[in-house]
Amino acid sequence: MRVLYDYQAFLQRHGGVSRYFAELIAALQELPGFEARLPAFYSDNEYLRTRKTLLTRGHFKGKERLMSWLNMPAATGALSGEFDVFHPTYYRPYFLGRLKRPFVLTVHDMIHEVFSGEHVREDGTSGAKRLLCQRASRIIAVSQNTKRDLCRLLDVREERVTVIHHATRLQYDGAPRIQRERYLLYVGARSGYKNFPRFLLAAAPVLARLGGSLVCVGGGPFTAEEASMVRSAGLGTRLVHRESSSASALANLYHFADALCYPSLYEGFGLPLLEAFACGCPVAASDSSSIPEVAGSAALLFDPRSVESITAALEQVVADQALRTRLVAAGTARLAGFSWAEAARRTLAVYQEAV
Repeated sequence: MRVLYDYQAFLQRHGGVSRYFAELIAALQELPGFEARLPAFYSDNEYLRTRKTLLTRGHFKGKERLMSWLNMPAATGALSGEFDVFHPTYYRPYFLGRLKRPFVLTVHDMIHEVFSGEHVREDGTSGAKRLLCQRASRIIAVSQNTKRDLCRLLDVREERVTVIHHATRLQYDGAPRIQRERYLLYVGARSGYKNFPRFLLAAAPVLARLGGSLVCVGGGPFTAEEASMVRSAGLGTRLVHRESSSASALANLYHFADALCYPSLYEGFGLPLLEAFACGCPVAASDSSSIPEVAGSAALLFDPRSVESITAALEQVVADQALRTRLVAAGTARLAGFSWAEAARRTLAVYQEAV
């Protein structure tokens, strides 16, 4: 089975979609008879360091647009090569009209459709996704919740969609803690549906009593508006921002945190939940979208639209050692149900169905 992938997701330096494809391709390549075809392209994605890529350094305005333009000839040229199935890594439909073989599409979330005009800007993603869902031979959804929203909002027949969960390889390596004081952990982007302003208000009294910090990993530099919200919540001296952490450093931050807080209004899957489980970190999380599906009983759930509910959950996790121990044990047990090897096996079956 020869499967062609493209450059789209790997315009990210780091992020959930590109990590998904890097991990999936690595797991698929361990299966007999599988061959991944990934044309050389311009990328500084951190998950592609061992692959044939043309690296660019630094960030500048318009970089992604430039890299997309530079990568297009290799992407379109590869469509005339020898392969059995095409799996585009995002929703740009440049290949329609050129592709003569079946393609499989992964839908990671329905955020653009659920929050249309509210928390996301209109950038053409929703229309392109709808078009590709209509044309795809098979569709992979990363959670049952995403499948339900996909079928409901884009009128896709259920039998065309297979749910295949993410997994994680992240592990704590036993290194000494890198954040000395006690802290709550937040991982990822902070805009819109991520519900960060409510989280700040909810975390402030907990951190005041804890005498600790809020460690935020990723999401880019804080904007002036975010910095103002941090000051207004009284967290100006308690905030620690780490823009990009190595896998080892990220695992360390999970392992020693008093809790990961995951306050999103909506997630297609929620990879930080699995990362926390893998590193022995207690989790307090929203009771919305795919999060209960992924977390099961391994997280203390709260109403993400209620500051009081978030605060109460965080206080309980921080103060109740028996609860923390139970959540960590439940997280370890929960993690056993998520495997890249199993995701690869099921994805290969979808490719075979498409052929």
